[in-house]
Amino acid sequence: METPSRVFIITPEKTMAKETANNLVETSDYIGHHLVNLTYGWCEKTSSWGFAHHQQDISKSLDSACDVSEMGFWAFHIDTIFMSVFLGVLVFGFFGLVNRSAKKGTPGKLQNFVEFIHEFIGTAVSAGYHGTSKLIAPLAFASCLWILSWNLMDLLPVEMSNFFGQAGSGINYFKILPTADLNAPLALAAVVMVLVTYFSINTHGLGGFLKELFIVPLGPLEFISFVSKHVALALRLYGNLFAGEMIFILIAIMFGQFFMSFSQTLWFFPGLILNLAWALFHILIVALQAYIFMMLTIAYLNLASSKH
Repeated sequence: METPSRVFIITPEKTMAKETANNLVETSDYIGHHLVNLTYGWCEKTSSWGFAHHQQDISKSLDSACDVSEMGFWAFHIDTIFMSVFLGVLVFGFFGLVNRSAKKGTPGKLQNFVEFIHEFIGTAVSAGYHGTSKLIAPLAFASCLWILSWNLMDLLPVEMSNFFGQAGSGINYFKILPTADLNAPLALAAVVMVLVTYFSINTHGLGGFLKELFIVPLGPLEFISFVSKHVALALRLYGNLFAGEMIFILIAIMFGQFFMSFSQTLWFFPGLILNLAWALFHILIVALQAYIFMMLTIAYLNLASSKH
């Protein structure tokens, strides 16, 4: 008598569970895809320089591929560096061209716009800094506009991160928002920390600066406060922009990507409304975070320059 073969019955519950698991994997891959950086560095596995690959690509076919975690310290986020330099050249090049073409008579619209920004930042510097250094105003102007240009990239559709890959360049991961990469805000905060240290030593001398940090009562706490306030300066900027980017990604997951939604009539209007509503609200966050970073920088440098 033959033993009956085992029969597997696929119930609707099992099918639904499998589809749910596949959707969760696709969702996590989609989020990871839009949050990963284009990284170039030294790979220990291949003993060579090259671009890092996402974990899902490594598991598919690339035996010689190198994950970001295998690169160690010598790993550079090419997209963050490229977008930072590109936006800096674009913004300051624009202001430089307007300044060269400025007229003493009736100013044009662009000249009025540039003069308004210049007066706005100049007023903020005059109110917040009471020292004599001429470095503060250019520093405030550069930091505010540079960070603002970074933050404005968050208003672009999330599919822009796939633009280079879709163009046939072979680049699959390209983050266009520098402030969503913690390295960029930390680099800015490190520059502010170096400047605060320089102004403090210049005002109080090396001995006076070290005395404030270590010798006076609660000196160790003062040192912790000195370091933490600059770390918080970076984390505040990073956290707000990273959260905003995540909400755009979640909207894209729920209602379809912005460009693809045109072909999905059912989901087009809810997705479009949510994208536009969050973008309008996010404009306030984008501008406010650049302004807060500038004002805190001015305040820290003012405290470092004042004798107390």
